[in-house]
Amino acid sequence: MRRGSPGSLRQRIGLGFAGALVLALGGLFLSLDAVVDGEIYRRFDDSLSSRANAIAAYLGARVDRAQPIERWMPEFREEGHQDFFQAWDAQGQVVARSASAQSADLDRPTVLGLDGFTHYDLPLPDGHRGRAVARRYLLAADDPRQHLLLVVAEEREQIDALEQRLHLLTGGTVALALALAILLAWRGTNLGLKPLDQLAGRIAAVQLGDPGTAIADDTLPSELQPLARRFDEVIGTLLRNLARERRFALDLAHELRTPVAELRAITETTLLVDDPVQQRRALEELARLGSEMEQTVEALLSLARHEAGLVQAEVEPLDLAAILAAASRRLEALRVRRDVAFSMVLPAEYWVNADASMSARLVAILLGNAFEYAPEGSTVRLTLQPGVDGLRIENDAPDLAKADLEQLGTRFFRGGRASTGTGGIPHAGLGLALARALALAQGLELEFSLESGRLRTTVSGWAALENGAA
Repeated sequence: MRRGSPGSLRQRIGLGFAGALVLALGGLFLSLDAVVDGEIYRRFDDSLSSRANAIAAYLGARVDRAQPIERWMPEFREEGHQDFFQAWDAQGQVVARSASAQSADLDRPTVLGLDGFTHYDLPLPDGHRGRAVARRYLLAADDPRQHLLLVVAEEREQIDALEQRLHLLTGGTVALALALAILLAWRGTNLGLKPLDQLAGRIAAVQLGDPGTAIADDTLPSELQPLARRFDEVIGTLLRNLARERRFALDLAHELRTPVAELRAITETTLLVDDPVQQRRALEELARLGSEMEQTVEALLSLARHEAGLVQAEVEPLDLAAILAAASRRLEALRVRRDVAFSMVLPAEYWVNADASMSARLVAILLGNAFEYAPEGSTVRLTLQPGVDGLRIENDAPDLAKADLEQLGTRFFRGGRASTGTGGIPHAGLGLALARALALAQGLELEFSLESGRLRTTVSGWAALENGAA
């Protein structure tokens, strides 16, 4: 089932306010009308009942020789034609009748209420609408009439006219109040949603190419601040991801351009050569280039994943001293080939909370970098000191200047002999950048310093276990 359009938020709020006001003021009008009508007719009926009691007392006291009741109650005179009464005895004989009735009988009810009286509407002898009370009154035991059924009626048209005027007055007042309330509610809705319009305008003005300033500021209401901040975070993350992907594509194209050109040149040259020895050398060169390209792509992908936060550190207890010892053993062949001496000072154990895979790769990159770039015959020193100093690796770097320290750990930096690599082995310049990303993912600090031509690499911030160092 297709859902309808949600429409405007301003319209929905305005219609909601209007509906609530209609229900509230409409209910108030109905309640007030019912209360006023009830009070008017209650007082009217009470007046009829009071006069009926007075007439009944008069009739029960001396009905035979009584002077006409119209003398004492002028409203029942013939010229009045507004108030009427009539009384019957137990046999149904008319005992008394107001002169205003002009010998016409009033309608009397056939059944009275449980309390012996009832109020009802009836047509009056003069043709107007009226309201009456009928009540049965017991007489003295020796009175042959036994009881009186008395009906007292009064014209109600004036009361009905008053009721209609009150209806119009109340209804007009409620309608005017409703119109003003709806107008004020609509105005208040526009004013209340103005900051939201401003936020929408800011969001619409954001350009991915040039986002400009953040949309969250102190001018927005507190309710919109979290939304604006979250939008800035999402846009910032999106832009960083786009920049990261763009940089990855550019880096990949930049790094693979030369190897791909070499692959093509070697392939085209090999096709023209029939010598098996030269063909084998060409295949070996192709294999080397393919390995370099594979390492470059893997390094770029790994770096991109870590910088994007796609790889989360899985913290677990591990012996950092054992990881360093294992890394030095795996890199022993490289050290021997480079003719570099190695000095390592480790505690028997040093237990920390860290990611085992990330830590092992970080140590391998830093130690392998020291073996690769240290001059032949020099010494690489590795020291692990539990506490503030953490891991420290030192190696000679005669071709490295202090100005190059700011570039260490950035992509494709090839300071000194790193442009071609010691021994003619090319390097992409991604190792230390990946090492920095691995350290950042674990909350570690990676720092470089240069003193007297000797590079010192320090990794600190390991979360040591209590009693972990032996």
